[in-house]
Amino acid sequence: MGHINKEDPRYAMAVERAQKIKKFYSGILVFAIVFGVVYGVRFFKNGFPQNLGEMHVSWIFIIWALILAIKGLMLFFFNSDWENDMINKEIKKQNNGNY
Repeated sequence: MGHINKEDPRYAMAVERAQKIKKFYSGILVFAIVFGVVYGVRFFKNGFPQNLGEMHVSWIFIIWALILAIKGLMLFFFNSDWENDMINKEIKKQNNGNY
């Protein structure tokens, strides 16, 4: 394994990506805790619903879950690798005089 150069732009990008992933997982953990507490209190207060039609999920949790899902998609599936590739191609064009 080679020496890690903290001045390398790839290192800065890797640190930024690791921070984004950490923030995403923290968001999921907070969502799970809040959801569990809210619906745990409802469960102990009202009991388990007899059928799933009686189970009401708050719009706040639905919107929050959608936002987390979109962030996850953007982070893991639509990451910025393609953007970095395009930037590198444009820089190569400029350096070769093709731009």
